[in-house]
Amino acid sequence: MKLIDIQQNYDAIFSLGNQCFVAGKLNHYNLRPYAGVIDWMISFSLTDVIHLLQNKFEGFMEKETMKFDGYHAYGTKLLLTDIRYNIKSAHDFSVENNTPENWVTYPEFKIKINRRIERFLNKLQTSNIILFVRIGGTYEEAELLEKVLSSMIPGEFRILLLNPISEYEVIEYNWNLQYTCSIGIPMDGNQNHEIWNRIFKGVTHKEEG
Repeated sequence: MKLIDIQQNYDAIFSLGNQCFVAGKLNHYNLRPYAGVIDWMISFSLTDVIHLLQNKFEGFMEKETMKFDGYHAYGTKLLLTDIRYNIKSAHDFSVENNTPENWVTYPEFKIKINRRIERFLNKLQTSNIILFVRIGGTYEEAELLEKVLSSMIPGEFRILLLNPISEYEVIEYNWNLQYTCSIGIPMDGNQNHEIWNRIFKGVTHKEEG
């Protein structure tokens, strides 16, 4: 699948990680009218994200399977890891209200996550066409991701998989996967506006409501 094949008007668009950078870009291009489940989390392993999808988020971010893993955002947030799925909450627990030993705001966090999970799974069932955007992944992982999403989604979907390169250009990889457009782009911060403009050219999100 080529970049031109991604140019569609989508019923839903979701980030599949690996950091909040993806959600930020979707925001910038008005492609994120609501939050996905792992938008503001750290999920370096696509295999772990696939495992999460396979299990339909069962047991995700349960307090009993989370641990304090340090600080984030210049020390303003607790970094809490879901040890079952190896995914980190990076922006949800302010140090003003929480300590490494006492996560005071956990109940409201869990309500928020459960609401996002419910919306995500509902969109998978009710949308005619969905776009998933992910930074970081191999051919084998993309192939498995297609298989898992195909089992969960009755409609159409596309996957835009981005991997970092050092050159200032967009490289389209010919992976011959039915639903995945795999490209290489430079990822040095929030620059490279021309490249991101090219990536999201012709990509739109249908109005809600």
